[in-house]
Amino acid sequence: MDTSRRKFLTSISLLAASSVVPLHAFDFGFKKKLKVVLIGTGIRGITFWGKRLVDEYSDILEFVGLCDINPSRLQYGKKYIGTSCPTFTNFEKMVKTTKPDLVIVTTKDSTHDEFIVKGLEMGCDVLTEKPLTIDEFKCQSIIDAEKKSNKNLNK
Repeated sequence: MDTSRRKFLTSISLLAASSVVPLHAFDFGFKKKLKVVLIGTGIRGITFWGKRLVDEYSDILEFVGLCDINPSRLQYGKKYIGTSCPTFTNFEKMVKTTKPDLVIVTTKDSTHDEFIVKGLEMGCDVLTEKPLTIDEFKCQSIIDAEKKSNKNLNK
């Protein structure tokens, strides 16, 4: 399944470029749905990633958790995305509880590194929106975490 997960993570970046090529056109070889969590339920997180993935790819993935520091935004995001997954205000608790395959990071740019590094350290593949981070120090910590984790980071 690692090869399939890599194929998925690489190919999902096509979503950012275009919605012309449907994800089901690729042979990912999944026997079970990919378990996905989203950290950051602002407009980019819930529209570009959340709702879009639920609407177009629920046959191959499922949201198993949403996380945000703002409970009101979190509840709105859950409703807007159209998922019944649990919600969390604590990222580590969400990951420990839901055991996702993939963490999608859509928090404010200055905190991307925090959740990328934690996700990798907790054994998850990570997908983050651009920009990866805001300075060279945070970038280096992400690079170091990716090397140590043996997990995939897609940007």
